[in-house]
Amino acid sequence: MKRAQARSKTRSISSLGFTLLELLIVLLIMALGSAGVALSLRQSPDQALEREAQRLIYWLEVARIQASVQGQRIQWVASPRSYTFLVNGPTSLPKEGIPWLLSSTQVTSSNQTLVLGPEPILSPQSIELGMQNASSIRIKIGTNGLEPFAILR
Repeated sequence: MKRAQARSKTRSISSLGFTLLELLIVLLIMALGSAGVALSLRQSPDQALEREAQRLIYWLEVARIQASVQGQRIQWVASPRSYTFLVNGPTSLPKEGIPWLLSSTQVTSSNQTLVLGPEPILSPQSIELGMQNASSIRIKIGTNGLEPFAILR
């Protein structure tokens, strides 16, 4: 009689847990769900280039304001892997080149430099960004001289 009670307790305790198969099915469902989320969060080349353009606009406006306030000429120069601000005198801009977010980003327009300041009103200027591996994806950034730099549609 004691043996029968011991067996029933053992069976009732073991029946409370999950089987290995049930745990594997749950893990499979979680893996598929997280893979789906990861794939949906990937950026398309269009989105990546637009993010790069917005970042460049920020830096151009920072340099433009500094040039106007300090009365100095700042030149923006693009290179294949980064872009640099050339400044004579003290600056809060990075001294070394600012790398592109994606290594495939490049300036596709013939104009590889922009002049910012010292006058608050600039001449109209623009550049075009593109991707090395996707020639159809391009974004033009520019200003008419009075307004801030923006993506030109």
